[in-house]
Amino acid sequence: MRAGISRRPLLWLLGSLMALALVWASHPVDRELAADQGLAMGVVAGRVLPVPAGLEVPHRVRVALRLQDLRRLDLSTKTFKAQGQVLMEWDAGLQARLEASDLEAQNLVRFVNQVEGWNSIFEPTGPAQALADPAGSGADGQGRFSQTFRFEGLFYVNTFDLHSAPFLKVSLPLILEVADDRLALESEGVLLEPLRDSARQTGGGVAMSGFDLAGSAVEAALHRSENPFHPHRFQTFSRAVLRLDYRTDRVASALRWILPLVLVMAVVLLAPSLDSGRDDLSFGLPSAGLLTLVVLQEGYQSQVPSTPYLTFLDQLYAYSYGVAVAVFLLFVWGGNLRARAVEGEVAATQARVNRLCTVVQGSALLGYGVIVLGNALR
Repeated sequence: MRAGISRRPLLWLLGSLMALALVWASHPVDRELAADQGLAMGVVAGRVLPVPAGLEVPHRVRVALRLQDLRRLDLSTKTFKAQGQVLMEWDAGLQARLEASDLEAQNLVRFVNQVEGWNSIFEPTGPAQALADPAGSGADGQGRFSQTFRFEGLFYVNTFDLHSAPFLKVSLPLILEVADDRLALESEGVLLEPLRDSARQTGGGVAMSGFDLAGSAVEAALHRSENPFHPHRFQTFSRAVLRLDYRTDRVASALRWILPLVLVMAVVLLAPSLDSGRDDLSFGLPSAGLLTLVVLQEGYQSQVPSTPYLTFLDQLYAYSYGVAVAVFLLFVWGGNLRARAVEGEVAATQARVNRLCTVVQGSALLGYGVIVLGNALR
């Protein structure tokens, strides 16, 4: 649409800015994710509270969680499959209570964010064993007991933050909580004390395709459940949460999702820089770009579940549709204007069209910069 004499500087400008946008988009600002409270999986509504310092309880159970295998992460159903082991150590006083109430140690706790209980496993790998306790930390000074359990099942994640998609950071929790009402803190209950040895937390099978393990942590919390029929009655249960933080590989995500979009829009935005004698090609580029955008977005939406808000890539696609339509309308307007120009005004008309093309190209790139910067700073 314009003469080739002013085309080269603009080509360098477009290429540099689009490359900068690609690099910037592939390195978004990390956001801290709140721990999943796990209140949606058959647990009475309530609040999750931190454990007060110096809390006095009759019994303390030391808990170590180890995740050996994790697979089948499904963002659409918010579930993942996991298996591993749980180690519990308790004092002789609690052992006496278990024997008096005919309660098995495996019934002390449950995973509150586990689904499909019929298809899950939580069972001991051997009998409980008495441990030597020279410090006499047991309630009656007679030592402690230990037992290991294995678990396998489908687990639920209460929420995913997909605002930064396709650059995702997901936190997967395993929430272990005291299960028996007789062991609530109001009933001379049990406090779970997580063993925070990072070597015990994960095994070799926790790697997931497309995600990097950013870290793991074991946290202690209290769940205060409320009775909907008697609002003033509540019970407080101790819980231990093993949380694993995963994030998508930034370079791989950028190459898979951002780079094709950048290339398509680079072609669309460079179309006004074609010589005026190539109007047939100029008109076809925005239309081809629109069709390509539709195909690319359909592929992306098949991988990431729909959300009530626009993700980062959704914003880029929505804006790109507008840019492609604006470029097409620019060609229509410029072509009609030049066709109607009288012989002596052709050069002035062409210069006017060229100026508007430059404004549209620069404004489009500025809009992309605003979207990228807004998501990086959110």
